[in-house]
Amino acid sequence: MRRGNVLNLIWQGEVSLPAEDRYTGFEALFSQILPVRCTALLAGGECSRPLAMADGLELAPSLPLGDVLVEELPLDLPYDTLVLFLPRSQTDLSRLMGGAVGETLQLMLSLGNLPMERETDALYLMAHAAARRAAALRAGGAALDIRAFCEGLGRSLGQYWLADQRSLLPDPNLFARPDFLWQPQLRAYLTELDPGFSAPDPHMIDDDLLCVSDDPLGLDDWAERMEIVLRAVLGAPERENLPLQSGFPSRFNLQ
Repeated sequence: MRRGNVLNLIWQGEVSLPAEDRYTGFEALFSQILPVRCTALLAGGECSRPLAMADGLELAPSLPLGDVLVEELPLDLPYDTLVLFLPRSQTDLSRLMGGAVGETLQLMLSLGNLPMERETDALYLMAHAAARRAAALRAGGAALDIRAFCEGLGRSLGQYWLADQRSLLPDPNLFARPDFLWQPQLRAYLTELDPGFSAPDPHMIDDDLLCVSDDPLGLDDWAERMEIVLRAVLGAPERENLPLQSGFPSRFNLQ
């Protein structure tokens, strides 16, 4: 959905705060998967899938998303917050969660400065780590349907990875499968799509890859920390103007 479309939805009253009890805890659970501060809103109209946007995104010249939302809604939106738009027409929160996570991982790539040739590897690694994190939370009692979560994640990543390359996909239903991340066809497709894809072994992906903070971070801070970790994991050179931050959980040894 284009920026102008989002602006029109807001001005037409199609964006609102979740009022139903079933949305309670969505933001907190999301931040346990991706430790980033977020606000979840419901959107009608042409919003048919979850969207993830930075509050500073300009919907029009000198008109950032956060300012528009604070003006139009009874909302207190801290600076540097991730804004999630959830389609009002969809009711499966686990599927919405998977889609919102997928969109946010893609947003991280656009905010970060990873080498372009490593972006496919980075998204593949983060998607696996997110699915494992969701499964761990479910095992701990979280109200998540992992099958639906992975289907939502798959729909989001499928739209990103397919683009106009659908003819390369060996199985047209690959991204609709809840186990799509584990299919050899996915690695084969990504290898053909992106010659720089290294086809990492899923069993070697660190379960804690996404756990860059014990508390939710501002969006830019989270994206920077993820970039640092991904550069280290992928063996990409450090960005000279991106200093190593303090405050990483002790499980990361980035020195």
